Amino acid sequence: MMISEIYKKFLVEQKFRNNTKKTIDWYKDNLEEFFEWLGSDDEKLLTLDNFKLYGAQLRDNVKRNGDKLSDASVQNALRAVKTFYNYCIESGFIEDFSKYLKLPKAHFKVQEILDNEEINTLLSCFSETKTGMRNKCMVVLMLDSGLRRGELLRLNVGDVHLKLGKPSLIVKGKGGKQRIVPMGMTSTSLLNDYVNLYRKNAGLNEPLFISENNGRCTDNLIKQMFKRLKKQSEMPRLHPHLLRHTFATYYIADGGDLETLRLILGHANIQTTQRYLHMAATLALQTSRHTSHLDKIYH
Repeated sequence: MMISEIYKKFLVEQKFRNNTKKTIDWYKDNLEEFFEWLGSDDEKLLTLDNFKLYGAQLRDNVKRNGDKLSDASVQNALRAVKTFYNYCIESGFIEDFSKYLKLPKAHFKVQEILDNEEINTLLSCFSETKTGMRNKCMVVLMLDSGLRRGELLRLNVGDVHLKLGKPSLIVKGKGGKQRIVPMGMTSTSLLNDYVNLYRKNAGLNEPLFISENNGRCTDNLIKQMFKRLKKQSEMPRLHPHLLRHTFATYYIADGGDLETLRLILGHANIQTTQRYLHMAATLALQTSRHTSHLDKIYH
């Protein structure tokens, strides 16, 4: 059977599994690049050697800005190819070498999270207008509850629960999975004001955050908002995921446990969440006084 025929069956399988359009598009983008690299439709090319050669090639690829792909980007692209290989193996299209299909290690850089002064600067960038309050709510939810950009945009009015003592959100994460995410007092108060002022009469299934045209806020709206915030705050490194990293690092540094953080962030496995242990430890090194044994001896 030709690779293109197997690929069509693979996509049908993903739809059958009720994967989201975004997930299926992610498979399409990564797999079609892999098939183009193979240069042939012959299923005999679906070998372990080609899997590794493709991974090595990805490490040499250069982005538009001249930088090489990060470890995480290479790993992400290969994860899609690995899933396709495993489908081929399970369906009997190719021989079973699944135990040798391993992703390369990704060495994550230490993220420079926002400090308290930068957080205050960021939150002072918003006006008291309807748009300003909406934008501030979105930023606060990323910073105080660790929401991803897409999760923020998918929130409906009925997903917000502002009960005294137990404020929370029902968040639709990757793969359509839902989870309950708690909120702090600051974000609860701000969101309560926003809902009462601007979304009080909206239906439960209507979007929580709307554009000036009363439609659901888009990914491009978030991008434009952060573009303006970078200039206003004078923080060129600012981006939505940095707020998520900031939340998670402070959560651990302030005494939170790893498993609860995993649930809040919506990670499928604890290994993904463990990076924040290292980030919290790095934060502690930066903010605490170094205990020097030599100082005890000589001073």
